[in-house]
Amino acid sequence: MIRMTRMTRMTPYLSTLRLFLGLSVLLIGSACDRPEAPGRGVSDPRTIAVSNYPLAYFSERIGGERINVDWRIPKDIDPSSWSPDGDDLAAIQGADLIFLNGATYEKWLPTASLPVSRVVDTTAGVKDQLLPSGDGSIHAHGPEGSHSHVGTASTTWLNPEIAIAQATMIHDSLVRILPAHQEEFTSNLGLLIRELQERSAPIEQAVNAAPKTPVFFNRPVYQYLVDRFRMNGTSLQWEAGATPTTEQLEELEALQVDHPAAWFIWESPPTPEAIAALQERGLQSIVFAPCGNRPESGDLLETFDANAIELRRVYGVEED
Repeated sequence: MIRMTRMTRMTPYLSTLRLFLGLSVLLIGSACDRPEAPGRGVSDPRTIAVSNYPLAYFSERIGGERINVDWRIPKDIDPSSWSPDGDDLAAIQGADLIFLNGATYEKWLPTASLPVSRVVDTTAGVKDQLLPSGDGSIHAHGPEGSHSHVGTASTTWLNPEIAIAQATMIHDSLVRILPAHQEEFTSNLGLLIRELQERSAPIEQAVNAAPKTPVFFNRPVYQYLVDRFRMNGTSLQWEAGATPTTEQLEELEALQVDHPAAWFIWESPPTPEAIAALQERGLQSIVFAPCGNRPESGDLLETFDANAIELRRVYGVEED
């Protein structure tokens, strides 16, 4: 297995802001234009539909009281597996803006009829940074070189640089429908960018302390995390709420021969049986939540903070 190459280091947040503001304005064009609804003022709150929690969080942070996010995804459901019913779809179609994650995240999209003029693919400006799905790694087999599994990884926001690009696309879309509040939105975006970049620092510090440390992931949802921070990770296909089968444990043991990890990273809390089975094989467990859905408590950045604390345990970095 060849580990993914690292992306360019993050720039200071103001430079990043200028770069993405210019790019996303070109990409959005007139997609957000919409006649005003009868009786609605130019500064009245707008309704925003989103396909996952990171987009909802970015919208709320940037738009503030100027928007209302119509959140329809039930708790304890991975939004990437969710499909809107008739009522949900009607509400989405009626929103002033529809923010999609892109990168094949919305499996229901091909069968849905959405108003194209109000749909914003938030990863449209970073297509060249999207990664293959599969097990989150790139494989080499002989002289033909490396290749990856077919498909696109969709948890894009785990790379803070891509998250910034998505937030910037949201900013520009809000400015287009509420231009009188551009200064407010831009100030909010600048703060959000800085906070997203700050969250990457403890992760980078941890991984850099022992970059060759092998880890396992329960599912291939960490491609952007692995790529950005140069982690030495291998993904399985285990469900966090299920006890691993005999076949799964045998597969793990075979992988441990060439990938002698001491840590197993879960997207949500595993069962006690799973924890015990891993301990018998020399593996400790931590949770690094991708946070595709709204967390039970706190918000996206607080979840990222908790993730960083857990990940620093893996790399033996003491908390300050």
